[in-house]
Amino acid sequence: MKRQAGFGLIEMMAVVAIIIVLAGLGAPAMQEMVVNQRVKSTTSDLFTSLLRARSEAIKRNTDVRISPSSNWSTGWTIPSPNAGEPALASFATRSAVTVTGPAGDVVFTAAGRVRGATNPQFSVTASNGKARCVTVDLGGRPNVQNKSC
Repeated sequence: MKRQAGFGLIEMMAVVAIIIVLAGLGAPAMQEMVVNQRVKSTTSDLFTSLLRARSEAIKRNTDVRISPSSNWSTGWTIPSPNAGEPALASFATRSAVTVTGPAGDVVFTAAGRVRGATNPQFSVTASNGKARCVTVDLGGRPNVQNKSC
C-alpha cells in the first residue's frame, strides 16, 4: 500500500490547540491596548476641541464656549456663538472611558484667554485605571499629562 502525504487528524488538532493557547495568552494584552487607545483618542479629541474653541474665539473676536453634553462623560459640544447657526463641533466619549471636568462651560474670550480665576482641568480615565489629565492655563493653552489630575 502506498503511503499518502499530508497532515493527519492528530497533527491538525495539535496545531489548533497551540493556536487557542496563544490566542488566550494574547487576549488580555489586546484588551488593555484597546482601552489605552480609547483614553488616548478621547484625550486627543478633548485637546483639539479646546484648541478649536480658542481659535474660533480669536478668529470671530467673541466669546466661544465648550459645553458638556449632559456631563463631560457623555461628550461635549462647541456651540456657535452666533444664534441660529449649527454647533461648530460635537464629540461623544468612547465606551469604558470617563471624563470629568469643570462644573460648567469653559469660555474662551476674544483674546483667547479662559474666563475665570481657576485653570480648568479634565480627567480622562479608563476602567483599567489608566488616566490622563488635560489642563487649560488662564492664557488658554491646553496641556496633556500622562497622569491623573
